[in-house]
Amino acid sequence: MSLTYRRTRVLALAVLAVAVVALAGCGQQAATPSERVSHTVTASGSGTIQAAPDEARMSFGISKESPNAKSLLADTSKAATRIVAALKKAGIAEKDIQTQNVSLYPQTNFSNGKTVVTGYNASIEVNVKVRDLATLGDVIAAGTDAGANTVNGPSFDIAEDSPFTAQAIDKAVADARRNAEAMAKAAGGSVGRVVSISDAGMAPVQPLAFRATKDLSASSLPVPINPGQMDVTSDVVVVFELK
Repeated sequence: MSLTYRRTRVLALAVLAVAVVALAGCGQQAATPSERVSHTVTASGSGTIQAAPDEARMSFGISKESPNAKSLLADTSKAATRIVAALKKAGIAEKDIQTQNVSLYPQTNFSNGKTVVTGYNASIEVNVKVRDLATLGDVIAAGTDAGANTVNGPSFDIAEDSPFTAQAIDKAVADARRNAEAMAKAAGGSVGRVVSISDAGMAPVQPLAFRATKDLSASSLPVPINPGQMDVTSDVVVVFELK
């Protein structure tokens, strides 16, 4: 083998070795973000903003009894139709009216070792969203004057697109960072960038319930409406990089 051939072969092997090292370096640079973050700290945070509600939900029901199931359901449906018409007249839009919980069941009595059907009970609920709280008293009067004998509400709420929701989220994330910084300091470290964040949800507001008769109206017994203030609360879980 000539000297020139041996030098050429050595040079080729050297170039190949450099290429292998370069490829190995590229493989390390392709690591995912989760692989680059070796240590994290997870903290929860809560933020609350007080604000006046801007909408409310009401439920108007009609319940009737009769020995004849077919005619009973027809009569109850007519009564529910009158309630819907009255609510629309009071300013409730079609999209904010929803029929729910249509039921028809027998009333029974146990006699002489047998179960005897003595009659039937039918009920229908009409749920509405009141977007103008100034009209809430009139809406309640309209529903009861139209024949509703069961009223549930009001359940006050704040619209989902309210700016108060974003403010509550800001406070929740800031609270999570403070908690993470306290834990990191105790461990001798510090908090870095946010790795992930998730919404921990919000507890629903429970409606107040009361029963009303057809005689309940704004003219005979005004219903006091006091929306007050509500807590808009956001709960988050944030994962931070631990330095």
